[in-house]
Amino acid sequence: MLKTRVLVAAVALPVLTAIIVIGGWVFALFVFGALLLAAWEYVTLWRKGQQSPALWLVVALIALAFAATWFDEPGWLTPGLIALLIAGMFQAIWDMERGRAAPMNSLALAAFGGVYLGWLGSTLVALRMLERGAHLVIFLYGCVIIADSAAYFVGRRFGKHPMSPRVSPKKTWEGFIGGVIVTPIFGALVGLLPAIELITPLHGALIGLLISLVGPIGDLGESVIKRQVGVKDSSNLIPGHGGLLDRTDSVLVASAVGYYYLLWLVL
Repeated sequence: MLKTRVLVAAVALPVLTAIIVIGGWVFALFVFGALLLAAWEYVTLWRKGQQSPALWLVVALIALAFAATWFDEPGWLTPGLIALLIAGMFQAIWDMERGRAAPMNSLALAAFGGVYLGWLGSTLVALRMLERGAHLVIFLYGCVIIADSAAYFVGRRFGKHPMSPRVSPKKTWEGFIGGVIVTPIFGALVGLLPAIELITPLHGALIGLLISLVGPIGDLGESVIKRQVGVKDSSNLIPGHGGLLDRTDSVLVASAVGYYYLLWLVL
């Protein structure tokens, strides 16, 4: 399994890096397409658990957040969200009249999925649109990879105390601490590179620390869905890695935290 994961990563990471460097509509469409595939996985997961969130609502919420970010029209978000939630309530009424069970549960799951994927995912596009955005996206993604890798290897070697035994019994506090120690060091070292003028070693370390702290929440949050519906992976799309949701759960949270840290404290 580890060999497959490494081989897939060795092929995927250079391609992903090239797309990030190219930026513009190429990167934006890549992110949008990935979010749509993740939406399909999200809805499919819940259907396995006898829930039926509306795929159209999840996709529409993603499209709303993406369009507001890409066209720099944040004023679209509130009226768009109101309109889509009203449409979702109409869907719930219609489903109840047709005899479907728990339509409000389906509405809540669809609304959460759309906001989770759309609002967090759109920060990736917003981040790339910043000055030196390519460097910043690669840096944040690197923090996620370092945090995950440190947690994995430290956890395998020293892990004895599960963080959340009912959600993800293989994740340990020892692995988590390993990520919290290593990732800020990585961030500080990146801050020393002359190519990334916006990030000082201190900011790099603090961003690394934040990502190592909140990234596992995204991972465990998605694991709650999988445990509730009784599946191991969100899909088999990526050999050795599962689905897009499995690969982006930490990235989405890290992107949002990193983006607003940079926006509020650095830029």
